[in-house]
Amino acid sequence: MEEIKDALKGKTGEDRAKEIKRLLKEIPWNVGDYKRIKDKLRKELKEIEIVEHTKKASRRSGQIRKETPQFLVIGETNTGKSTLINNLTNANIPVGDYPFTTTEPQLGSLMYEQIKFQLIELPAVYEDCWENDRSTLAMVYSTDCLMILSRTINEYKTVIEELEKQNVELISERMEDGFVQTSPRKIPTLLIYDKDIEQLPSTKLKMVPSERTDLIKKAMFEILKPVRIFTMNAFNEIEEQPVIFYKDQVTVEDVVQKVKRKQVVIFKDAVVLEGGPTGRRKRVGITYELSDNDVIHLTFHK
Repeated sequence: MEEIKDALKGKTGEDRAKEIKRLLKEIPWNVGDYKRIKDKLRKELKEIEIVEHTKKASRRSGQIRKETPQFLVIGETNTGKSTLINNLTNANIPVGDYPFTTTEPQLGSLMYEQIKFQLIELPAVYEDCWENDRSTLAMVYSTDCLMILSRTINEYKTVIEELEKQNVELISERMEDGFVQTSPRKIPTLLIYDKDIEQLPSTKLKMVPSERTDLIKKAMFEILKPVRIFTMNAFNEIEEQPVIFYKDQVTVEDVVQKVKRKQVVIFKDAVVLEGGPTGRRKRVGITYELSDNDVIHLTFHK
């Protein structure tokens, strides 16, 4: 045992993993004390490999440009994270029936109800996983929403406990002012459960079965509470893509700031079709509060 300690002294990360692999090959017996030593070395090797996998993932995660709204898909190993994103987005994330298939963040994109959702699968959660991977933890802090997958009540507890350790509070929908950064960090969260789960957690969060992708999409939309405002061009044609806001109070000024920012000072008035093209027509000022699906035609002084 002393020889093993000397061989591993001062070695960390991949260097330590290589040395453990060498020692496991050199210990020929698998009985008694030798077995206990080898079991201990195998356990440490597994822990090192998990940490190194997530470190590599966090280094590469900078290649993913964050878009709003962003959902991080998290859970323990083999809970169906890759399968879920593939089913929702037609992505082609590798799926395996062995632990820790995903070793770096995986990206998918979903268009639903005129909203483009960005979904990112993080490497599997395990006890204290983020203590050694602050970059991946930063992705958790910066995301807009979380989707937690689980097959058992204990898997839910593991993920939620790890989030609590990092001062993350799970909430049922976005806040009034949108995706603002708070301390403790409050993140809207959906729980996605396997149909065979023996017990659902006691929580105020919305829970959706993993096989019902239609309900999952609807729940993702509802957790965001988007306000979609359709603008009209110079020919009085309604634009296909709306201007989207993620806050409760949206005014005409918010729309002007987003689409004609430099022309705020020459804003004249606006015509609003309430709730869509066939809605009641109103002429309004810049402080008028808009609702989801309103159509707006802006006019400016020449």
